[in-house]
Amino acid sequence: MNILNRFLDADFKRDMSNITRTCAIAVMLGYLRIASGEPVAFEQYAVLAALTLNFARFTQWPDQAFTDSDNQLKVCLVGDNVLLQSFDSINGKAVGNKAIKTLNSEKLRNLNQCHILFISEISNSLLSQVFLDIQNRRILTIGESLDFVNAGGMVAMLNVDGKIQLYVNNHAVKAAGLAISSNLLRLAKIVGEN
Repeated sequence: MNILNRFLDADFKRDMSNITRTCAIAVMLGYLRIASGEPVAFEQYAVLAALTLNFARFTQWPDQAFTDSDNQLKVCLVGDNVLLQSFDSINGKAVGNKAIKTLNSEKLRNLNQCHILFISEISNSLLSQVFLDIQNRRILTIGESLDFVNAGGMVAMLNVDGKIQLYVNNHAVKAAGLAISSNLLRLAKIVGEN
């Protein structure tokens, strides 16, 4: 029994260390200044990629979201080449016993293979159609505007006065059968709850 307690304590300490590190990164990113201009777009998307990785690490998907032979957590990307190149930095990174696999989903096809769907720029009418298409799927949706979460998206990462602000529509997260760590939720503004 003592060995089990040590094992659990080690896991607990590791998990708490990871959560603490993630919270510290998110707090630092909250103070990160992002200037305007194209050269900075890559840097901004690199920051959003790192935040997406942290959301992947602190989100729980039901077992049915993965096939038995699937050892990948697929991050589908809808955006320009700068977004795609920036997210290369998280390709192959470990999330539990899975590895991140980034996919270009610009044509909005095969979204059912996604575990995370990051949408950079899309019209409101297309966004509504995407949300209808992935309804009842275990897909964490991430965007860059408050309109995104108000329309049913789950996470918005906004550049507000040069700082990244996180918004989470926890109602949409729960409706998809997902759960985001409460420690990560504390860093975000929660929208869409009564």
